[in-house]
Order: sequence, then C-alpha cells, then structure tokens
Amino acid sequence: MNNTSPYISIIILNWNGWEDTIECLESLYHIDYDNYNVIVVDNGSHDDSIEKIRNYCLGKQEIKSIFFGYDPQNKPINLIEFEKDDANEDKISSNVSNESLNLYFLKNDKNYGFADGNNIGINFALNNLNTDYILLLNNDTIVDKDFISPLIKFAESNNKAGLVGPKIYSYDRPSEIQTVGFNIKWSRGEIISIGHTEKDEGQYNQIKSVDCVSGCVMLIKKEVIQKMGKFLDHEYFLYYEDMDSCVRTRKLGYDIYSIPNSKIWHKTSSTSKKTAYTAGFYTSRNVFIFMKKYANKNQYFTFLLYYFLYKLWYSIVLNTVYYRDLKAFIPILRGTKKGFSWEKS
Repeated sequence: MNNTSPYISIIILNWNGWEDTIECLESLYHIDYDNYNVIVVDNGSHDDSIEKIRNYCLGKQEIKSIFFGYDPQNKPINLIEFEKDDANEDKISSNVSNESLNLYFLKNDKNYGFADGNNIGINFALNNLNTDYILLLNNDTIVDKDFISPLIKFAESNNKAGLVGPKIYSYDRPSEIQTVGFNIKWSRGEIISIGHTEKDEGQYNQIKSVDCVSGCVMLIKKEVIQKMGKFLDHEYFLYYEDMDSCVRTRKLGYDIYSIPNSKIWHKTSSTSKKTAYTAGFYTSRNVFIFMKKYANKNQYFTFLLYYFLYKLWYSIVLNTVYYRDLKAFIPILRGTKKGFSWEKS
C-alpha cells in the first residue's frame, strides 16, 4: 500500500479500560494498511489508564492475546499527548516522528460519553490531520490484519456509500458472528442484528446494504461528517447514537453497507458490564429519543404498545428473576420515564 491510498484517522475511545485498549492497539499495529493514524481519546479515566498506555508505547507493557503475537520491534511508539483544548496543527507537527509510529493521545477532563468523546476525536482529526476517512473503533475490539483494505476499496468505488462496516465476530467465540449489520423494525422500535450468534458458514459473504452498521467499528467518509456537522448526537450520551448517525446518513442520500471480507472480533459490552445499571437507564431512555426523532405517528404508536405491554415487563423480569438482580428494574423505570417525557428541542 502506498501513500496514494486514502488517509484514515482511527479513533479509539478509552474509559477505564486500558487492558482492552492496548490489546486493540497492538492488533492495529499489525495491519497491512500503512496510510493511517491512531487517535486515542481518554474520556476522563480515573484508573491508571494514562500511565498504562504510556508504558505500552514505551514497550514496557507486553500484551498477550490469542489473536496475535506481541511485536516488540515496533516500539517505542511516539506518544503525542494533548489536553482536550490544547491541540493545534503547529504543536502536532513539532512532535511527529518520522522514525517511529505515532499515537495521538487526547486527554479529556471528564467523561463526555460515547457520543461527544468520539466527536472530540473526530474534530481533532478533521481540524489537524489531512484525513480522508474517519474510522471509529471500540477499544474492546481486535482487528484482522486485512480489515481496512476491503472497507476502503468498496467506499472508494461507490460514491453513494457513506458508511461501511465489517463482519463482526464474538471475541470469546471467534467463529461465531456477532453482527453483519442491523435493520430497524420501526413498528417496535427494535434494532435487529443480522446474523447474531450464527456460526459463520459463508451465509453472509456477500456485500449487503443495511439500515445501520455497528458503532463499535464504522468507516465514514469525511464528506458525510462535514455535511452532518456533529457526527454523533450528544443527547444520547451512551447507546443509540450510532444508529442515529446511520439514519441521518441515509437522510443525506447515502447508503450503508456491510463488507463481509473485512473482519474484527468484539468483546461483549466490556464497559457496560462494569456499569450495568447505567446501561439499563440509557437503553431504556434512548429508544424513546430515537423513536421520537425518526418514527412516524403510526410507528410511534405501535412502538408504545409493544414497549409498555411487553418489552418493559420482559426487561424487568429478565433482570430481577433470571439474573436475580432485584435492583435492576430501578434504572430501567427511570430511563423509561425520562425517555417518555423527552421532547425535541
């Protein structure tokens, strides 16, 4: 690959998850595409993430993974650190090394959520780096060595492709599909994952137009973000912001595709496991925001019937009875109340 290839800014959001982040980084530094940069945005971590990422870049933090072998030869990685409001092109240029890999490290003063945390990284890339594409990548993913090239090849050959994503496998069950994209069932307000938990036997090996691709990894054309303004809506904070961006991408006249010969592996909601009550609140709240923004009156009415007659009670019973968490229904009810009363500004 030469430098006539499109330049990609890969943005990874870290929040108290350095172990996942450095495993993801190490997999990235094995890829066969060389015209890219990596931006890690630390979202106000209160563990020792910053120090651990520094040690990784120095070659002092070895990674063990079933997906790849650790490479000490590409260390040290030149770490270019900035506070959220202290990054500009002149400072970046003076710190870039031509002798080693570079990692841009933006340190936020607090947790801005998934949406604005990534927006900060996107703005940094567009304002300071000569990037053609933004690739959002969850820190709890492992990438295939050849995962970028198929995405870029298709996006470059299709003017209508605004967003593309890979085939995503389960980290714990590497041959099991996690998703190859999503379709929206508006009558229920459900995001239907295509291929979820299926063994990969080639049934999804064709490029496919989908309603959405997962926010855990999506390649976005710069022109889409420029037309959209803020790519991720901060109103959501956490969950549904990626689906929202996909809907807005389609409203701009672009299509969204799943590219199956691009592959990554994704851990199952690593951050959410640490904050299960937070997940219960935001998923319950944000489905209402999403539906109020985009569903028509008939779709919203049938969604309300489905949600209050079935989905809400199913979620409560699942958490309190099956998972035996007697307090889990509280954030679900709080999120439902907040979402139901939310109004467009």
